[in-house]
Amino acid sequence: MPMDLSAQIDRLRTPGYRRSVLLRRLAAAALVLAAALHVLLSAARSDPLTLTFARDVAPGTTLTADDVVLARLPAQAVPRGALSDPALAEGQVLAAAAAEGEVVTSVRLVGPDLAAALTAGAAEGEEFSMVPVPLAEPGIIPMLHHGAVVDVVGQGPRTVASGGRVVTVADEGTALVLLRQPEALAVAAAALSEPLTLVLSKRSTPFSIR
Repeated sequence: MPMDLSAQIDRLRTPGYRRSVLLRRLAAAALVLAAALHVLLSAARSDPLTLTFARDVAPGTTLTADDVVLARLPAQAVPRGALSDPALAEGQVLAAAAAEGEVVTSVRLVGPDLAAALTAGAAEGEEFSMVPVPLAEPGIIPMLHHGAVVDVVGQGPRTVASGGRVVTVADEGTALVLLRQPEALAVAAAALSEPLTLVLSKRSTPFSIR
């Protein structure tokens, strides 16, 4: 190999046909490499800027500018509802745990899009509300997963509401539950006068909304 390299250097130093051929080959190789780099850079620049999580974020967290970052991702890797403006995420509450690098979508945040996702399949015109439920038994928190179907139980015991969906759970022991409007009002009223807890329904099917 050293001899071959030495020979190539000698050819470059020596005028003549061989030197001319070698220079043309080197120029052609440089052009091919430059074209390939141009294609790669152009493709990268054309990828849409998409909002992603800058670090692992716990559910119930109110997002700040430090929690999100813009990144260029291939269009086919960007899910529906992905956000591209950090301002749309800042100040919003995260419903389910997120890992660094995951795309921030509107259904990951507590709001109308999330409510629509959780109530897909409900009767047309049926109204729902999210209501905070202070838990008398915080020990149930590890068993509450985003999207789980739960019943709200008061003293007696009596069932205050049934078929609710867990939106998120805060560390201080309050669960945000999506309920049909009449049951949401009943739970809000009961929370003022009696301790409440959540019971996982037999119909419970935790799911992800990523």
